Amino acid sequence: MNSVLNRPWGQRRKLSSLLGLVLDGSRLDGVVVRLQNGSLQAEHDFSTALSLDPLTNDAELVGREILNHIEAAGVRERHCVVALPLKWALAAHTKLPELPEADVDNFLQIEAERGFPCDVATLRVSISRYMGPSGEPYATFVGVPSAHVERLEQILHAARLKPVSLTLATAVLQPPGAESSNGVLALSIGNSSVGLQITCGGGVASLRALEGALETEGGERILNGELVAREARITLGQLPAEVRDAVKRIRIFGAHPLSQQLAAELRPRFEPAGLSKSFPATRRMNLA
Repeated sequence: MNSVLNRPWGQRRKLSSLLGLVLDGSRLDGVVVRLQNGSLQAEHDFSTALSLDPLTNDAELVGREILNHIEAAGVRERHCVVALPLKWALAAHTKLPELPEADVDNFLQIEAERGFPCDVATLRVSISRYMGPSGEPYATFVGVPSAHVERLEQILHAARLKPVSLTLATAVLQPPGAESSNGVLALSIGNSSVGLQITCGGGVASLRALEGALETEGGERILNGELVAREARITLGQLPAEVRDAVKRIRIFGAHPLSQQLAAELRPRFEPAGLSKSFPATRRMNLA
């Protein structure tokens, strides 16, 4: 299966700087990260609204618009990492039976074909395997339409950019393989939706975009915390019991006012169940 998450593009080489781009609806956010004295420094950050839809407008024109925004921000770096909109992604899940490792790939191929509501051949698929607390193995399939990826390739080429990889923003903010990600429900407040990711046992247990969680009124984003709480509960309820019970922390990523609002709305709904929340780079809330 073709992988879209962290997919390498061309020959890798050591880079001292990189442009990170996040595409979320009509919103494009970017930042240049530079390696200086052994640490990463962020510079040349920008955020802008695109007038052209990347999926429906001419790829050459969209690329030129992106290039214009990059140059207007004073960014010269052309090697980039691109975070795809989470709403592009489809997810499916399976439990792994006892099989020789040599047979696992064939099993996963069959399960992916069964799990997606479309022909798996039309998707770029990544597989995240993880372990439940009892040692039971599971796998999550994440697929992005190949047509979307191919169009994005054309757009990046037109923007004179050199992509290093494609990924999903939530997986970067809360890396599934990190020990600190075990038993975490991560919520990422974007421009048009809220991303939800549950990590356990070294992998992704659930991944989805919560559409309708954000609306714009008078130029301001309005967060529907009740919808987020309801959908988070539904998602947790769909997990195997041992995985659901292992989730003890919520991490919230996003603009400070909205993240604080969401935390305040989630606290009375989740803390009685033993969950706590955490605010990266601000403050923490644990569910245990």
